[in-house]
Amino acid sequence: MIKSLRVRIQLWHAVILTFVVLAFGIAFWRQLQRSALEEIDAELLNQARVLEGTLRVISPVMSPAMIADLPLGLTPPFQSPGRRPRLPPPDAPVRRDELRDEDFRDNGFHGPPEPWLRPPYFAIFAADGELLRAEPSGIAILWKDARAPLSFRNVDGRREVLLRGPLGTLIVVGRDVGPRIYRLRQALARLVFLGAAVLVLGLAGGWWLADRAIQPIRRISQTATNVSASNLSERVDTSAMDEELRSLGMTLNSMLHRLERSFQRQSQFTADASHELRTPISVLLTHCELALNRPRTADEYVQTIAICQRAAERMRRLVEGLLILTRSDAGELRADTSTIDLHALATESITMLASVALERQNEIVQSGESAFCEADPAKVGQAILNLIRNAIDYNRPGGSVFVKTWQSDGGAMLSVRDTGIGISADALSKVFDRFYRGDESRSSPSGSGLGLSISKSLIETYGGELTVTSEPGVGSEFQIRFPASHQKTD
Repeated sequence: MIKSLRVRIQLWHAVILTFVVLAFGIAFWRQLQRSALEEIDAELLNQARVLEGTLRVISPVMSPAMIADLPLGLTPPFQSPGRRPRLPPPDAPVRRDELRDEDFRDNGFHGPPEPWLRPPYFAIFAADGELLRAEPSGIAILWKDARAPLSFRNVDGRREVLLRGPLGTLIVVGRDVGPRIYRLRQALARLVFLGAAVLVLGLAGGWWLADRAIQPIRRISQTATNVSASNLSERVDTSAMDEELRSLGMTLNSMLHRLERSFQRQSQFTADASHELRTPISVLLTHCELALNRPRTADEYVQTIAICQRAAERMRRLVEGLLILTRSDAGELRADTSTIDLHALATESITMLASVALERQNEIVQSGESAFCEADPAKVGQAILNLIRNAIDYNRPGGSVFVKTWQSDGGAMLSVRDTGIGISADALSKVFDRFYRGDESRSSPSGSGLGLSISKSLIETYGGELTVTSEPGVGSEFQIRFPASHQKTD
């Protein structure tokens, strides 16, 4: 199979153009043949009718044998009005461009045209085939038992009309059409040459048009070739493209834009992860070097080990969060689901964070009813824990955290609202970005900026939705919505 689009377009163009040229040439040639034949046949039939009319007038008083003595002849000139043949003198040179008659059929004539047109001839046969009259003499005219009252035939480069006359006679009128055959062959040669020229020019034009048609595709291919990890700013220029290819170019530009953003997020993600890991690693190395620098007391060793443990714990949480996000991006996070109760998972998270809330002098208030959905309890429980921990970390001392669950017609709902400092309008759209921790007033020394991003990924994995609303100075509210479960328990 041909893989080149340009070649396939050219082949289809060549097939169609060849068909059109051949169809037009054949139709034109047949029409030229028919026109020339009708003209000759009309002349022959006109002369045959004249002879027939003469015979019908005298047939009542004469026998067929007496026809040979009648003064019969063809009506001169044997041409259409205004087209008398020019007979040059015998010693005049022959010029083919002076031959004015043409025909189309090969009737046995294979030589050059005669210097002038031979005179027409006629013959009258009796019913039994006996030749009664022939002029001029010396021309071999064959008798035919023609049953049809009128017919035409070609004999040795001559065209003849056969007409049934009175008393069973057969009238034959003919003329030599060799010169016309010669001129028609010339016309056929010119027609073939013209058709070949049109075909060659058409194919050349088609090749040029096919090349122009695929130029936008070449530009698209070149742009895609230039794209690399270090050069993602290339875009396809669609301003001069046709409507059909503009859509393809715009789609490719959109894909390149998403690819560029993906690479930017990946680079930023790697840089942020490295930055977050650098701090606890530096803490570990620093305290290990200090511990090994000189002998220390047991209390000092215990204090150093506790600091290293906290740094290692921070690294563990960071690595686990990165692993969750990586699996979420790869579509490998979803596990076996079951019917879960958001109210029960919220209660477990509140119990786990009670000491943290007490340390921050925050009060956690739970309300609502059971809300059932289909998800992984461990993953959703982790998301709820992150939201409640986030509400505690960014709350003011003495503030409150309100956790509410309910079942609505749209599904299972959970809300976590705090009375903290809130989120500015500019930061609200970035709050779920990875490693985003807002301004210094909202930065938590123990946070990595992955909690909300992880929660959103976990919730969306199971068809849920996480949204946020906030008012600076009043507090923020995060709301989870899951599709309702088909099974509900009391």
